[in-house]
Amino acid sequence: MLRRFLRAASRRTPTAFLVALFLVIAATSAAAYALLPPPTSAATETATVKIQLENGHGSGVHIGDGFIVTAAHVVGDAKEVQLKEKGGALRKADVLWVNKANDIALLRTSSDGLGVAKLACHAVKVGDPIVAYGNPLKIEFVAAYGKIAGEPRETGPWKSVYVTDITTVMGHSGGGTFAENGDLIGITVGVMAAPIGFSGSLVGYGYVVPSTEVCELLARRPA
Repeated sequence: MLRRFLRAASRRTPTAFLVALFLVIAATSAAAYALLPPPTSAATETATVKIQLENGHGSGVHIGDGFIVTAAHVVGDAKEVQLKEKGGALRKADVLWVNKANDIALLRTSSDGLGVAKLACHAVKVGDPIVAYGNPLKIEFVAAYGKIAGEPRETGPWKSVYVTDITTVMGHSGGGTFAENGDLIGITVGVMAAPIGFSGSLVGYGYVVPSTEVCELLARRPA
């Protein structure tokens, strides 16, 4: 069908052929773009913070009223941490509690200037498109797109985590993972590693604590 369309256009004039080719490329690009998860709102993006400590950094997400959810291993035993906003402003945050079994911690800071992520107290399905925000290595405030690759399970030190096919590296930990409608459906906590030689190699699959676990820790009811 496509070949006949282009062949017919080429018999007319070069201009007609170029117009036809442009329309085909535009339609193909639009179809490919439709397969991608839509971008989340600016409020969701600005809900992400960078958590800075003397011995490293991680990520976190603001869920409203100054409450920041992150990974427990990001803050460790710290009682206070420094937060960096997407715009570059710095602020302090108190560590309210740490739950090592779920690898989740709750911080408190002022809510001025921070976007608010909507914490969803329901599960998502394998294959659902997702986007994870964080601060991997030396790159700040970036998004990685992918899908839920596996149902929640206990693995490694984690009580319950989704498996995702999102590229996940150090610094992502504690950042929010969002559904295509912008709901916060989990917190990034780790990445799968394969034992190769004397050291492990990261293989890309990420681990995300489900938002249902976070809601239980916060005593929130499922929506």
